[in-house]
Amino acid sequence: MSKTDNSTLGRAGIILIAVLALACSTPHALAQAETWAAKAPMPTARDALVVGVIDGMLYAVGGEIPSSGPNVALGSVEAYDPRSNSWTSKSVMPTPRYGAGGAVVGGVLYVVGGLDSSNFPTNAVESYNAKSGTWTREAPLPTARAGLVLVALDGSLYSIGGFRPGFNNTNYSTVEEFSPKTNAWIAKAPMPTARCCMAAGVINGLVFVAGGTRYIGHGGTETPGVLEVYDPKQNVWTTGATMPTGRGGAAGDVLDGKLYVAGGILAPLYTYLIQDTVEAYDPDKSSWVTEPSMPTGRLSAGAATIDDTLYVVGGLDRENRVLSVNEAFSPFLAVLIDIKPGDPNNVINLKSGGVVPVAILGSASFDATSVDPTTVTVAGAPVALRGNGSPMTAVADVNGDGFPDLLVYFRTRKLQLTPADTEAVLYGKTYSGEPIRGSDNVKVIN
Repeated sequence: MSKTDNSTLGRAGIILIAVLALACSTPHALAQAETWAAKAPMPTARDALVVGVIDGMLYAVGGEIPSSGPNVALGSVEAYDPRSNSWTSKSVMPTPRYGAGGAVVGGVLYVVGGLDSSNFPTNAVESYNAKSGTWTREAPLPTARAGLVLVALDGSLYSIGGFRPGFNNTNYSTVEEFSPKTNAWIAKAPMPTARCCMAAGVINGLVFVAGGTRYIGHGGTETPGVLEVYDPKQNVWTTGATMPTGRGGAAGDVLDGKLYVAGGILAPLYTYLIQDTVEAYDPDKSSWVTEPSMPTGRLSAGAATIDDTLYVVGGLDRENRVLSVNEAFSPFLAVLIDIKPGDPNNVINLKSGGVVPVAILGSASFDATSVDPTTVTVAGAPVALRGNGSPMTAVADVNGDGFPDLLVYFRTRKLQLTPADTEAVLYGKTYSGEPIRGSDNVKVIN
């Protein structure tokens, strides 16, 4: 048993003395205020693309390059690694298209529908296996359409809404469920408001579909801010709080239990009406909040969340230019943490009956003592309590940089870790309510 993984809470004083005498292992992530940050741009500029996340990598698939003639549909596939902030090219999608829906089930990315280079809707469904780098043709979409959203829930895929171009563009309320196990589609209850180009995400087993574009007659459009919620278990739809800024073609994904909707365009769909607005829907409060605007206003970008960070890639700007822009946002204040200070390997023995110390490190820009320990968790475990019910904490300059650090202690057996885990994440809030996040490497043994 290591000196910082003790069998009784009463030895916390020994732990503190020990960690003060030892050098810290290298921690992660400097503290910084929540904001948008520019990341490495996509190699291929495009809009109306599909994005999905597999094993911590963001995959950007398909999309278009507008032209004076038919738009150029793309089959390009590029993968972004947030850890190295770099892109690599992958196997090209067999059916070039844009305005498709995309989602990941079981580590496989599915791309559904969309428009080809002739601006004609396709019912093609193709799946990408990132491990083998291969594409597979799947059962076709029953209703060919573009501008649909695709979400994954409980091993199934749900294709929702969309449109079919024509003299009078057709809006769809269609919902169809695909089972990868049976490779078959079945019709589900239609969405109350027929529309395309929505933002969507899954929260607590429900599908939230926000905003979008509706075509009216020949050339008319509207961008309602409607929010509709689908319950797959009951196969019913309900209506939620209206989005403050109704828009179509916005990028959307779930972050911190909220549906974030970024960018998009207002009716009548002139490019100067492209937005940089970001709004988030909190289902617990049934309300929307305004978040910091994107640095780059755009339409038809792709969005995906990795490690509590929302990435928005590509899109079309107000000058009608396709973009390779990649911007990232997190609502959390990033903090430095050091799990088991003094242990360079951060070994955690799950069979230990002791506690694990974690240092939240202070700096010139962050006061670690501003963190409310009653809100802190590591790997899903709350801070251990003393006999009097108070959180087990200590304040010390653990790394000798002249700034106080907050030590918090966790019962080993409450940590939700397995030997396969290589990282543990800390969440919490400051006394003023600002959310924080930090992470550090771990070596878990059982």
